[in-house]
Amino acid sequence: MFERFTDKARRVVFLAGATATERGDQIRPVYLLHALTAADGVAARALAGLGVDSASVERNLDRVAPVSGPLRAGPASEDADLLATIGIDLEEIKRRVEESFGRDALAQSAPGTRPWSGRMTMTRESKQSLGLALKEAKNLRHNYIGTEHLLLGLLGAAERNPRGDFTPATLRELGIDPSQARQQVLEELSRAGA
Repeated sequence: MFERFTDKARRVVFLAGATATERGDQIRPVYLLHALTAADGVAARALAGLGVDSASVERNLDRVAPVSGPLRAGPASEDADLLATIGIDLEEIKRRVEESFGRDALAQSAPGTRPWSGRMTMTRESKQSLGLALKEAKNLRHNYIGTEHLLLGLLGAAERNPRGDFTPATLRELGIDPSQARQQVLEELSRAGA
């Protein structure tokens, strides 16, 4: 699946991973959404058409996904391997965090926790949204996964998880109507001739 990601879609996942690292968290759908608004592509244009931009999502990050503290080591090698297949270098993320927050910033963990091992996990909803992005690409008869598919996958994941941490209510809090967002994506694709 990841070999079909466009460079823009890979960048979105990289940016989401960087946000998760900075916040001491897993990659959550809201971080993917934030990255979609910050990146270039069909999804960013569609969201902008709805009045949703990077700043509006960023203002809501603490409410939607509170900062949890230092990253903890865990059994995440599968997630790290998946991220590596789409070009996300966790060592590069670590380097950037240390550049911003000081040497060994990730190693300074709270008492009783293990320091970050360089492995990053994705929440179940994030994994689900990536799987749904692939389905959306297939449904649209596209042989790639772009930012538009990532956004559609996020919308689908929210619809399927009414009690998760990324739900239709979360989308509404961020100013996103799922049906309008889907329509905006399709209109942007139509304008682009895809």
